[in-house]
This record gives sequence, C-alpha cells and structure tokens, in this order.
Amino acid sequence: MRVGLWIGIVMLVLPWICVAGFYIISLIYDSNMNRWDVDRDILAEAVLDDSTDELYDMFADDVIDRTGITQEDLEDFLDQCNIDFDKSDVELFGDMGNTDYSHYRPYTSHANGRNQLCFQYSMFQLNSDDGKLFIAGVDGDSKGEEYIGIYYISYQDDNTSFEIGEKAPREH
Repeated sequence: MRVGLWIGIVMLVLPWICVAGFYIISLIYDSNMNRWDVDRDILAEAVLDDSTDELYDMFADDVIDRTGITQEDLEDFLDQCNIDFDKSDVELFGDMGNTDYSHYRPYTSHANGRNQLCFQYSMFQLNSDDGKLFIAGVDGDSKGEEYIGIYYISYQDDNTSFEIGEKAPREH
C-alpha cells in the first residue's frame, strides 16, 4: 500500500519537475545563444584605427533602429575625438589587468524587466590631454541578438566631451 502511494505521488510530481527542468534549460540555452564575447583588443583596435565599419557592426541593432545612428554619424563622432596614440600599443587598452590604461567592468541589469549582461569598457590616456573613451553595451540578453552590442560611446578630454548612442541599462 505504501509503495503504491509513493508511485502515485512520483507519477504526479515527475511531469511537473520535467516541465520546470525544460523551462530552466531553455532559459540557459537562450542566454548562451544570445551572447557576445567582447574582445577588448578588437574593440580597442576598431576605435584607434577609426574603423567605422567594424565599430558600427558592433553596435546593437536595437539601438541603431531606435536612435537612427548611421555609419556617417559614427565617422563624424570619431573625427571629433582627439585620439592621438601609438597604434602599436593597442594591447595596453585590451589588457584587463592594466588599469592605468583601460578598465573593463561587467554587471547585470534588470532595468527593463529582464536580465541583461552589460559591460562598461574605458580606455584612458588616449592623447596628451588625458583623453578618455567610455564604451558601454550589452553582451548577453535572452530576449534576442538585436539587444546585444555597443549601446553608447563617450569621449572626454580637458576641453571637450562627445557622445553617440544611448546609455546602456544601469546596474541595480
């Protein structure tokens, strides 16, 4: 009698456990499939080489659609920035451990009602005026690939400040 009771309980509970397991696996699968592995070296090279094609491709499609940023806008932005640095030293901006030249900080945001894996990447000392470039974006969103990529780039030095895009979701 006790064995039959346990078999009945297992038969009722097991399907719900399977459904919950499949749901959790689908969320993990979506999160893993919609990921951008940010390569700081490639990002730094695109900025320092004024490679608007490559940098534009790194912007999130959703941000481009909503803000109307064009490749020409990005080219104008980079032309305004005073990036005067030896391109052979690009590894300084790609090395996460070298905080004198760059800083990379990942975080998770729930600002828009969903989990988004975000990043802030900063490149310092771009010119003799201590120019700074800040790049922020989303490198993971289970809702779709169109939300993944660069959201915002800001340049600052002693005299000027420029920005393009839209600020990435904030950390809570």
